[in-house]
Amino acid sequence: MPSVPEDQLALARELTRPNLVKHLMLENKLAHSFGLRIAFSTEMPLVAKRAGYSAVLMNLEHMAMSMETMKDIAVSCLNVGITPAVVVPTCAQEWISRCLDSGAQAIIVPHVNTAGQAELCVNASKFPPLGHRSVTMVTAMTQYTTQLSHAAIAEVVNDEVLIMPMIETKEGVENVEEIAAVPGIDALFIGCADLCMELGIPGQYDSELFHTTVAKIAGAAEKASVDGRKVFC
Repeated sequence: MPSVPEDQLALARELTRPNLVKHLMLENKLAHSFGLRIAFSTEMPLVAKRAGYSAVLMNLEHMAMSMETMKDIAVSCLNVGITPAVVVPTCAQEWISRCLDSGAQAIIVPHVNTAGQAELCVNASKFPPLGHRSVTMVTAMTQYTTQLSHAAIAEVVNDEVLIMPMIETKEGVENVEEIAAVPGIDALFIGCADLCMELGIPGQYDSELFHTTVAKIAGAAEKASVDGRKVFC
C-alpha cells in the first residue's frame, strides 16, 4: 500500500478519537473498565469517567443489549473521552465490524481457541494491509468527517483499535503462544470464570492450577512482544 501524505495523516490523527485504554497500556499504566450489566443508559459513560474509569465495557455475549443501545453508549463514551469496549457474541466479521463501525474502539472476542480464529479477529477488525475490515467512511470514531482519505483512515484507525481474543478454554491455553503471535493481536483477555470451569475448578481463582494457567497465558503475551511489538495480557 502506498505511503499516506503526512498532512492527511496529521488531519486523521487530529479528528480520530484516541483510544484511552490502548494509550494507557502502551504507557504501561493501569486502565480500569466499568462493566454495564443492568443500567444501559447513555449517561453511564460520564458517570464512569467521573469515577475514574478508563472504559465502559458492554458485553453482547451475555447481556440483553441491542446494537442501537450499544452504538448510543459507545458514542457517549467517545464524547467524554473514554474507551467504548465491546465483548462480541462470537468471532464473526458481521459482529466485529458492525460494533467498530458503531463506535467501539476495543473488541473482545470470546472462545478464541486457535491461531486461525485469532486471524479471523484481526481480519474483521483491521483495515488492509493488516486485515480485511470493510471500509465505511462516516463513523463516530472519526467524528463523522468526510475530509479524510481511505488510506489515512486505515492507518490511523488501525493504530487506535484494540483487539483482544479471550482465552477461556483448555484448547485456547494449549494454543496460546500461536494465538498471541498472530500479527494484529493487541492483548490476550483471560476469561476467568469459563477458564476455571473448563479446568474443572469452578470459581477457584486462588487455586494453584488457575495461577499456573494465567502465568502461561501471560508468558505467551510476553514471548510475542518482540521487534517493537507489544502484546498485553
